[in-house]
Amino acid sequence: MFSQNMLSLSEDPSLMMAFSMARRAAAVPLLLVNGTYKSTVSTYLDSAILQHQLQKLNEHNSLKGRHSNHRSTLEVPIFWFIHNEPILLDKHYQAKALSNMVVVVQSDDDSWESHLQCNGRPILWDLRKPVKAAIAATAEYVSGLLPPHLVYSHAHETAIEDWTWSVGCNPSAVTSEGSQLSEFQQDVIARNYIITSVEESIQVINSAIQQLVIERTTEKGFKIFKAHESKMVEKYNAVVSLWRRVSAMSKGLRYGDAVKLMSMLEDASNGVTSFQVF
Repeated sequence: MFSQNMLSLSEDPSLMMAFSMARRAAAVPLLLVNGTYKSTVSTYLDSAILQHQLQKLNEHNSLKGRHSNHRSTLEVPIFWFIHNEPILLDKHYQAKALSNMVVVVQSDDDSWESHLQCNGRPILWDLRKPVKAAIAATAEYVSGLLPPHLVYSHAHETAIEDWTWSVGCNPSAVTSEGSQLSEFQQDVIARNYIITSVEESIQVINSAIQQLVIERTTEKGFKIFKAHESKMVEKYNAVVSLWRRVSAMSKGLRYGDAVKLMSMLEDASNGVTSFQVF
């Protein structure tokens, strides 16, 4: 469900100030197909400054949206800036996923020569339609889905670029068109959700066990514990059973079925911690 709120920079001084303070210009080197470089002046928005300014506006309720208290609902604030002149984010991007928002820029140029090349030709971007970049940034914000050319290097202990894997017709592949997530990417998103949910569940259960460990053993407390022991064990076993079901489904590549159990796993895990006997 989308909730759209369009504001004009000329009518909102605070938003205009945020846009103006984040606006920058820089000489960006471009590698040409013949192996030489040329320098072009690029106008862009500094995402860190823009994020800071937008957060300040939100503190003053200028851009405050609706929030949901339900874990299954995530509000994704997307700030979509439309400008006449060509403008990017952080020199090279049409959209970026930040820590608490997604920012997209749009302008009138339909054939912008980007800093990327493929098959000996520069890749041209249609800055009028940043939908592909917006989908990729939103997918990264919601699920941690990264472009296929970004991989983790164990030697460097950081992310590096490996353009061998920049394949496929999907939003994250910068060398091709396409705005639909591939089945492989959908599996990656599902795995990310599964891993995150299972890790959170393990932390919750370990926290409950730690509470029992530090509890002093007394005659009164022992009697209360024995009276509720069977229910506590039952709740714990229910969580372990869900862990095993999720593991078996993931082993069989049934990620979609495993994701459906995540809400049940969260409720079962919280049921263990909320069960107080002392």
